Amino acid sequence: MQTQQTITLFGTVSNSATSRISKNGRKYTAFGVAIISDRNHQAFHYNVVAFGKQGHFAKPLQTGTRIKLVVQAQSQPDNIATLPLLTATFVRPVRPVAR
Repeated sequence: MQTQQTITLFGTVSNSATSRISKNGRKYTAFGVAIISDRNHQAFHYNVVAFGKQGHFAKPLQTGTRIKLVVQAQSQPDNIATLPLLTATFVRPVRPVAR
């Protein structure tokens, strides 16, 4: 059984974006995002894959860039121990929020 939902995340790029080509010849960009929870200040790390226009836009992202992501999150019960893989549907840099 697989679940899927759309979520919006604000975070910081933790691994610089790298462009790659899949086995079937589709271009994509992969990068890491770190999110800090407002509730308990716990840090989370996600691996993100962006295809098409979003992948092209994500190519220049560098470590430390603040971004907004709208993603399709997919999880499978048998992969609970692994890091979740997020597929980006919207990637944009954002300005730091003053606290």
